[in-house]
Amino acid sequence: MFDIFTKSLRNKLLTYYPFKSNEMNKKRLHHHIQQTGFTLIEVLLTLGILATVITMAVPSFINIFQSWEAKEIRSQITEAIRTAKSHSFSQRQNSIMCLADANLRCHKSAKTYLVVFTDSDDNHHFDKGINQMVLQQRLHLDYGRLYLRAGQRDYIKFFGDSGLPRGHFGHIKYCSNDRLTNNMYQISLNQQGNQRFKPYSVKKTGCP
Repeated sequence: MFDIFTKSLRNKLLTYYPFKSNEMNKKRLHHHIQQTGFTLIEVLLTLGILATVITMAVPSFINIFQSWEAKEIRSQITEAIRTAKSHSFSQRQNSIMCLADANLRCHKSAKTYLVVFTDSDDNHHFDKGINQMVLQQRLHLDYGRLYLRAGQRDYIKFFGDSGLPRGHFGHIKYCSNDRLTNNMYQISLNQQGNQRFKPYSVKKTGCP
C-alpha cells in the first residue's frame, strides 16, 4: 500500500515540476535575453568609442613616425660625411659619397642607399672589384625623399690629400612626402668639410 502511494506521489511530482520548471526556464531565458541585449549595446558603444579614439590617435602616430624617420636620416647623412672625410684622409684615397639606386649607381634623387666608396679609377662610379665600398647604408624612406645637390654632379668627392670636398661642396635635402615643413631640412657641406644642419625655419628648403 505504501509503495502504491509513493509511486502515485512521484508521478504527480514529475507531472507538476517539469511544467513549473519550464515556466521558470522561460523567465530565465527572457531575463538572459534582456541581459544579453544590454551587453551587446555596451559592446557596440565601447567599440564606437575605441574607433573614435583610434581615428584621433592615428595622425599623432604618423607624425611620430615621420619625425623619427627625419631624425634617423639626418643621423645617417652626418655619419656618411664623417666616414667619407676620415677614410679619404687616413687612406690617402679619393672617396665618393652619393645617393645610390639598387644597382649602386649614383643619382641625385636615388632612394635606396647612401654610399661611400673609394674612387680608385676616378670615374665617380662604384666598380666592384676595383673600388672599395666603405659605407653602404640602406635608406628606409617611407615618409620623405632625399635630394643631393652639388653643382652638376650627382656625388660629393672627398680628396685623399686632405679629406676635404674641395670644389665639391653642396647639400642634401630631406623633403616630406606630405609637404609639411616641420620635418624638412637641409644639410650643407662647405669646402672645408664642415656640415651645417638647416631646418626649414632657418633655410626654406625648396623641395621638388
